[in-house]
Amino acid sequence: MADVLVRVGVNLQPRQPLLISEPYEQQGVARSAEVIVEAVRHAADDLGSSVEVIWSDGAALRAMLERDDRIAFQQLVRGNVRRLQQHVEAGGALMFLTGSQPRVLAGLPAERLTIFNEINWRQLGPLVQQLVHGATQWTLAPAPSPTWAALTFADLPGEERLTALWRVVFDALRVDGADDAVDAWRAHLAGLEQHAARLNSQRAHTIHYEGDGTDLTIDLPRRHHWCTAQLTSAAGVPFVVNLPTEEIFTAPDRSSAEGVVRVARPVVHAGTTLDGIELEFRRGRVVRSSARTGGELLAQLLATDDGADRLGEVALLASEFGAAPRDWQSARPLFHHPLLDENAACHVALGEAYPFCHRGWWKRAVNRSLIHVDLPLAARVAVR
Repeated sequence: MADVLVRVGVNLQPRQPLLISEPYEQQGVARSAEVIVEAVRHAADDLGSSVEVIWSDGAALRAMLERDDRIAFQQLVRGNVRRLQQHVEAGGALMFLTGSQPRVLAGLPAERLTIFNEINWRQLGPLVQQLVHGATQWTLAPAPSPTWAALTFADLPGEERLTALWRVVFDALRVDGADDAVDAWRAHLAGLEQHAARLNSQRAHTIHYEGDGTDLTIDLPRRHHWCTAQLTSAAGVPFVVNLPTEEIFTAPDRSSAEGVVRVARPVVHAGTTLDGIELEFRRGRVVRSSARTGGELLAQLLATDDGADRLGEVALLASEFGAAPRDWQSARPLFHHPLLDENAACHVALGEAYPFCHRGWWKRAVNRSLIHVDLPLAARVAVR
């Protein structure tokens, strides 16, 4: 797994330093990920590369939000982002190990979670934009932990849960049973690029999702561009922004979504879970929303800014082009992890669009927001 993260995800170059963190929700890497960090160190040693880590203290982070200490949180985020920025400016690559503490902030008031999320993104957002535009190589990957395993495999005996989770992650990262996982990834990425090229030659106008509780039609801008998670840095180094990846995606017209959506899987966001999400879109905006669990947080999320209640991404899976589904994709109705859940089903995303998914100079149709939240769907997809 470490070889895949280093050689495929980051594509770490000889003697290029690597910084490992998780700046989105945990504000650092959970200590439960030490086994992955040490494996990555060994893989980086072979390239003569140094590895630094920003560690997280989940209990301290939760306590900070419980007492509504915005000043301390802002100082924490600002310090971490400064360290990431300095590392990028020095030519280093980044690895984000995510999802170790999926419920670290569960039960906290929705309004407070929204406020702290905004604080985080106002600090982190400019750096993320630099990364999206190729400032350096970076990748996100899941980091199994006992806490995450207990949540996802609650139906198994306690001693079997973590092993079951590792099996899912190994299969998702194509390291379970592969003779050469790096070669397997290169072949898979080439297949995804072929599917994207086919869609780009099609020059479709609309995409339609239809399934259980979902009937949604979205227009595609004239200069839209279908992409994969494989990007190239400004220095010309290819890398993969998240592992696993099974998707081909683009940016829709922000004012075009019409219809209803029933989200097929619970969504993990801001250290808590939203379940049973249903949305209705008119002229691109959400005009009605509900959720069985986390409804208040969903309402706060949709009100984050002018683009939060619009769509910034539409995505298809490789399996929709005839590729055989992976075993892990149907193993669970919920993985409690955005990377696994979004790559187990076709999806749309609220909020920020990826600018490289539009090739025109006039990007008015492309959505902008402080948030980006993937919504997995149980739906058939037609691109016309």
